[in-house]
Amino acid sequence: MESIIKYFPDAEIVAKNKKVKKELNSFGIKCKLYPTFPDVLVMPRHTARKYPEPRMKKIGLRHGAYHFKDFVSAARYHAFDVYLVTSQKEVELALEKGITNTIGVGFPKIDPAFNNTISEEIYNQIKRRINLDDEKPVIIFTATWNKSGMSAIDIWINNLKELTKDYNVMVTVHHWTEDSYKQIIKQTEGVFFIEDKDILPYLVLADVMIADMSSIIAEFCALDKPIITFRVPDKKRTSQEIKDMLDNMSIRVDTFDQLQIALKESVKNPDQLSAQRKKYNKIMFDDLDGKAGERAANIIKKYL
Repeated sequence: MESIIKYFPDAEIVAKNKKVKKELNSFGIKCKLYPTFPDVLVMPRHTARKYPEPRMKKIGLRHGAYHFKDFVSAARYHAFDVYLVTSQKEVELALEKGITNTIGVGFPKIDPAFNNTISEEIYNQIKRRINLDDEKPVIIFTATWNKSGMSAIDIWINNLKELTKDYNVMVTVHHWTEDSYKQIIKQTEGVFFIEDKDILPYLVLADVMIADMSSIIAEFCALDKPIITFRVPDKKRTSQEIKDMLDNMSIRVDTFDQLQIALKESVKNPDQLSAQRKKYNKIMFDDLDGKAGERAANIIKKYL
């Protein structure tokens, strides 16, 4: 929301409970507690049911880039007056699902990577924090929720130490991931577990991403850098479009041994799949110009 909220200095942020309010306050973010009664609501989740009054104008937007899992029901989208998605292609795909109220604006979350608003000092702080070795490539592991059935975390979590000799290793996981997994990562010598809420600067610093089936892949693809993805089982909301995309724009692996080979190839030839990544960036984001937040703000202003 940060790239949108800056256009609305008088907007109020609402926390769903005291726990969330306390956490937001710890980041210096002032907020009110639900329930509230706004004239215009902007929400990055499908929970418009919490604001059932029809006179409230409701605007939804993606909390993850593109739709890495298949669309939920049209009714969940139509609970909003308008739903902001990341591209015109996504608008067209939504129409095929009977969803008629979407507008493509881009993905505001990644704007700072393209409009030079991440300071050099932030990058330097991160380098010091992860004890960056400039002689080694930087790799970042990511995993979707371990109980989703689409996570590859069990394949690599106990083998990270093998990579620390040749790479700077960073790891980020879905916030629902069980603590037992997080503890293993934190206790692995030479591995940096990312706990920051904003991981975009870490993505910018990384040379290669290793992933499974998470929308963070799209954020890294936007930076046009090598991606390695583990094949994972199909589930209820698995999208064939996303599987085809990963087949084309990433190196696909099944085992940790294959990953090690793919890493060497990615570092040696980082531009190998660049044309495919750029193709899918146009599909997922339209224009990566750092102005998605501004486009979203202009639509929201029409409802004020």
